[in-house]
Amino acid sequence: MQSDHDILIVGAGPAGCAAAYDLARSGKRVLLLDRRTFPRPKACACGLTRKTLKALRYSVDPVIERVCHEIVLQQTADPASPNGQVRVKTRKAICAMAVRENFDDFCLQRTLASARNGGSVDLRKIETILALRELPTHIELDIQTATGIETLTAPILIGADGSNSQTRRLLYQDSHGEAPALANGFALEATVPYAALPSTLPGGDSPQDLVFDFSPLPGGYGWLFPKRDHINIGIGAFAPTNPTSSNQINAVTRALLLDYAKQKLGITTLDHITGQHLGMGGHTYIPRGRVLLVGDAAGLVDPLTGEGIHSAIVSGQAAATAILSNPADAAAAYARELAPLQQTLAFSHRAARAFYADPSRGFKAMRIPLLRSLILKTYADGIPHTKLLTALAKLV
Repeated sequence: MQSDHDILIVGAGPAGCAAAYDLARSGKRVLLLDRRTFPRPKACACGLTRKTLKALRYSVDPVIERVCHEIVLQQTADPASPNGQVRVKTRKAICAMAVRENFDDFCLQRTLASARNGGSVDLRKIETILALRELPTHIELDIQTATGIETLTAPILIGADGSNSQTRRLLYQDSHGEAPALANGFALEATVPYAALPSTLPGGDSPQDLVFDFSPLPGGYGWLFPKRDHINIGIGAFAPTNPTSSNQINAVTRALLLDYAKQKLGITTLDHITGQHLGMGGHTYIPRGRVLLVGDAAGLVDPLTGEGIHSAIVSGQAAATAILSNPADAAAAYARELAPLQQTLAFSHRAARAFYADPSRGFKAMRIPLLRSLILKTYADGIPHTKLLTALAKLV
């Protein structure tokens, strides 16, 4: 089997670009495939935690619109409630804000220019994937383009095409039997220019506040993410409210988002509402064969916070490391590389069930200085969750 490329990557978002960047710099010939033309709109609040910025191979300062040193956690819709919120200021920035459309395009351009040591990254726009065949020595991928149907071949394929991954669906349909059950979260969001806001917000928030509000719906939260010239407002459901309930994604509606915008921002209309499914449950994913799933395609969104960009980048890099270190059995190598992230997500899975069943317990923990510090560091820096569990055990 001869191929013009060593690795095919379906999806040119953060996960696909993270893998392609490392592979191309190590001399591999990579072909990125995507259905969209970049820059393209993408539903995502795009808050970049410190661990995300650290994981990236390059600075993304050119697309950072705001840096937040304060976070507001809200438990109740009543701003006058004495225990309704926790406001925390930190010396180090908690989160950097970008617009996802700009962030993804910046990462793609850096990736396309990343080739070293004879490596290369090419990008092709496709209409859809028609078939995926995993053969003993290579992958065959039938794609539909604007000019017709063709078959691409390569020793390894990386599926980085999001929560509705065609790669994942075709992979298990073709050769791996029933796909592992992944959970689906769902979020809706809109952007509101600062100029459209009243002089005083009815919820008592500042337009520059970074807000996580757990009052609008079960199993999720509402948010206000301040950008350069607008606020990103949204609602999302990520976890069941108890171990026997289904995910609360049906509660995430345009009507609820509009009501939330009225409550928090005092506005009566929202333009350009967008939605996004989130792939979760990936702590149970077991890589096999010549197709490696990364990011949302592998269900690697954090079910406690809904954060997906960090897992996308880390899993993409893990896939690249696996391919470079053990091309003969990349799946086994990828399983080893992915294990630390999956352990963290397994912890988040358990924590999400406990927290969303009774958010008041989490707010009690946030009022204890030691726990508050560890919780924020776990969120922002990704410190090992064992430190947090040890602190909780001592308090109990």
